[in-house]
Amino acid sequence: MTAKRTPAISEVPPPNLLRVALAYLERGWAAIPIEPRGKRPAVRWEPFQHRLPTEEEMREWWRNRPGANLGIVSGAVSGLVVLDVDPRHGGAASLETLECEHGALPDTVEAQSGGGGRHVYFAHPGGVLRNRVALRPGIDVRGDGGLVVAPPSIHASGRRYAWRPGCGPSERPLAALPGWLEDLARGPAPGRGRPPSHWRRIVHLGVEQGERNNTIASLTGHLLWHEVDAEVVLDLLLCWNRARCRPPLSDAEVAQTVENIRHTHARHQRDHAAGERPGRRSGSNDPDVSERRSER
Repeated sequence: MTAKRTPAISEVPPPNLLRVALAYLERGWAAIPIEPRGKRPAVRWEPFQHRLPTEEEMREWWRNRPGANLGIVSGAVSGLVVLDVDPRHGGAASLETLECEHGALPDTVEAQSGGGGRHVYFAHPGGVLRNRVALRPGIDVRGDGGLVVAPPSIHASGRRYAWRPGCGPSERPLAALPGWLEDLARGPAPGRGRPPSHWRRIVHLGVEQGERNNTIASLTGHLLWHEVDAEVVLDLLLCWNRARCRPPLSDAEVAQTVENIRHTHARHQRDHAAGERPGRRSGSNDPDVSERRSER
């Protein structure tokens, strides 16, 4: 008699999210319910940034919320760091540039988001590695205090999150977080922690080709973080580009860079506001809203 094979997580029928959530729990991943077709936690999730939920808690959650999506709390609690790549905001191009500079990402567990993005899972390196929003345009790092929507949840578009073929957690092991990616994620957030002299020097001296996009992105994040109106930021950087970039970028490219950072900043502000509501603390204190944009 042939032994019965235990199905891989990616083979479990999508509608049974409780069964999938319990399978994630068996892996040591903190799975929690997410709003249906959304990305926000459906329960107060701050405690689960520090401990795994119990099976009893999970069964109660999905008994009361049968249509809930499924999220995994990243960070040391689950032993996970997730690279979130959003091609709609330049993430694919940003990752390509990073891999040209540092080498290709190792083979590891990976999911495709319902929105067409990539969630690349790595083993947590230890210590505290907090979220890094906008590491590059369209790239976030989800670490301690973070959360990702997981397969087989349903995106607002109606598409399901799914493990890439051959890349599910039952099909390959987690790779170690590349050292260069850990260094970037732990590095100082552009736009914060730099002395005023740094910004004065950039504004006065300008930059050469190869540094223009990065610097405009960094200046945009710095100004938005200090609550300068986005339209004022755009006008200032259009003028600065013409006067201080050698040679200047086109107005359209400057405007696109500013818009990318403005979008990221607005998203962070919304997430932060949601985290301050009762029962929805985000657990992250890092705004990290500005990033360097690769020169094209």
